[in-house]
Amino acid sequence: MRVLTMLVALVWIVAVAWFGWTSLPQLPLDVSASDPATLEALNRARMQHGLLHAAIALLPAIVLILIGRRLTRAG
Repeated sequence: MRVLTMLVALVWIVAVAWFGWTSLPQLPLDVSASDPATLEALNRARMQHGLLHAAIALLPAIVLILIGRRLTRAG
């Protein structure tokens, strides 16, 4: 059971990481790339995006692993 929960958690993390990578905020072509305020906004958006996807990937995976450990300990 532990191996199964670890495998499911790993697949979940990889899937969320792939989705996060493919949906990373980009700078549109009609916006100046040399404007400091624009770059700051893009960096802030990327940081928020990364933190959100890290939380979405890790929190359910950790809970799943803990449930798997508890079930194997009880059984």
